[in-house]
Amino acid sequence: MTITKLAIVVRTNVPKSAIQKDFLGQLSSYLAKKYKTETQHVVLEIHGDIMMIRGGQTTPMLNMNIYHNCDMITQATKHDDAGTIAKFVNESVSIPVDRVLVLFFDTRKCT
Repeated sequence: MTITKLAIVVRTNVPKSAIQKDFLGQLSSYLAKKYKTETQHVVLEIHGDIMMIRGGQTTPMLNMNIYHNCDMITQATKHDDAGTIAKFVNESVSIPVDRVLVLFFDTRKCT
């Protein structure tokens, strides 16, 4: 059985100082639980203070790239997964759900 591993890169225009210190750990634990792996198999980096614009607006936003080797993430599930992750982000750092973009990359298909 393959161990699920996740590497997550988060970019946001929210100032670093406005991101709670425990958000990194909370997000790591949330994703480990969601994808049934241990937190030791989750690598997560957050980049704040990034110059970003979406729809002509620079209001708070967040982009998240999730690199994975997980069979639980499929074409059929990734839209719902992105929605639940966006809700978690909204509840944790108050970025509106419609300003959170979550993209999935299956590392088994990368060359």
